[in-house]
Amino acid sequence: MAGTNALGGVVVAQTVTAAVTAAVAAVVNSVVATVYVPNNCTILDVILTVTDMDTGATLAFDVGDSSGPATSDDDRFIAAFSGQAAGSIRASDSAGLLEGVYQYSHTKGTDDSQTEQAIECTIQAAATTGVAGTVVMTVIHTAS
Repeated sequence: MAGTNALGGVVVAQTVTAAVTAAVAAVVNSVVATVYVPNNCTILDVILTVTDMDTGATLAFDVGDSSGPATSDDDRFIAAFSGQAAGSIRASDSAGLLEGVYQYSHTKGTDDSQTEQAIECTIQAAATTGVAGTVVMTVIHTAS
């Protein structure tokens, strides 16, 4: 889905829906959803929606750019969002981490041939007792 922003640039929303098994919910650092964005794009917002995937009280998700630039950060956009109950969070909310916008560029230490960055949702804290569920991640960004 594409639109334009006030400055005339193209804005894109990419969404991925991922099924998470009970076994995966119990493994720290498991990548459960990935959206690839073009290098030099600007991240405007990230939205994460999860179903209840923990009968206990420990499951938490991070969203960041762990495979991207040299300054990568596993929880750049969302940190420790609970997977204990169904819910949603936006990186632009006060509970999220994105303050303003974040622009990808060829950063020192990255390969100049790299044409995209991976925004990943990972399990930050494993489920006490995992339950199968769903993760929906939407990344809203400029085209580049």
